Amino acid sequence: MDRRKIFPIIILCAVLSACSDQKIVNQICLVHAISFDTVANGKKSAALISHFKEQGKTELDVLHTESNSNIGALPRLNTRTNDPLERGQLRMMLFGKTSAEKGIGAEIHHFLRDPKISSRLQLGVVDRDASELLEIIKKTHEPFFLSDMIEQNMRNGNLPMMNLHVSLFNYYGEGRDMFLPYFKIDHGEVIIDGLALFRSDQKITEISMKDAFLLKMLIQNSKNGDYKVPVAGKTSDKQSEDFILLRSMHSNVNYIVNNVNPIPSISIRLKLVTELQNVPDWVDLRSEEQLTQLEKTMGSYLKTEIEKFLSLLKENKVDPVGFGDLVRSRSMNWSAQDFEKIYQVIKTTVSVQVKIANTGNA
Repeated sequence: MDRRKIFPIIILCAVLSACSDQKIVNQICLVHAISFDTVANGKKSAALISHFKEQGKTELDVLHTESNSNIGALPRLNTRTNDPLERGQLRMMLFGKTSAEKGIGAEIHHFLRDPKISSRLQLGVVDRDASELLEIIKKTHEPFFLSDMIEQNMRNGNLPMMNLHVSLFNYYGEGRDMFLPYFKIDHGEVIIDGLALFRSDQKITEISMKDAFLLKMLIQNSKNGDYKVPVAGKTSDKQSEDFILLRSMHSNVNYIVNNVNPIPSISIRLKLVTELQNVPDWVDLRSEEQLTQLEKTMGSYLKTEIEKFLSLLKENKVDPVGFGDLVRSRSMNWSAQDFEKIYQVIKTTVSVQVKIANTGNA
């Protein structure tokens, strides 16, 4: 079935969150996160659940099951507990790296049309088996640790806005591709290491948190997020560079489609208002001349970095920015197949204007 046709149906089902009959909380198991992995003889699933104990105490546990299909994972997991599983508090759906590379469309289609699935659900990819992540979260005693981590990094860090609706829109929409948080385990702790980029339902590559900041500015008028910019100056060690850490206060992006056929040409104009942090000692922030030069330096550097990032996207044939959708809105005869053939050679020109509004504590 065409993904475009079922998108409105899934959106309608997704927003109808947990309106089921009331049940006694200590007679059910709440599912907070579920994972999907690929094994040699099929697929395996796991669920992070909570048992309610006396005096308001809860206990986290992880259930595991294997099958030749992920469809019906929750019913199989339900056979491993003495209380029924309730999915109204499901906040995280994780995919192991191998599973994500093979495709996650079947799981998305099956689970996200369930009216009990919360609209606050987040999706993510893990650099190994996703079930390993659930075992670590179990030890934190925080059932919403992963979804809270994502939301905190969207508000205060480099992650662009993501939720169930954004992921569905990017997956089912024409001329754009899905991106999800990419988790790693570092010395026994969970970290967000960037974003996993998809073509259709298959993970193609991943990008760093540094590039996630660039994507954030390219797809939304955003605030917050940090980026390190090298600057030339009076450093005592000629073998090293000085850096300024800029923190975004506000960004605005504007796209102009200059040409549609035969090869689309798009101008990208980005304006960034920033404050400076970790400024080298030789920089005199009281000097208007130096501030003006820093603005030019940072604008030029970000322009180059964005151009490199866009080249990476084209090389991997992934379109999280939504250039295809942008061209489609300006064309009467646009088709996804035709755009895919020319995506790698579309012309993009970038200009970046940086304004230093606050020098921080430097």
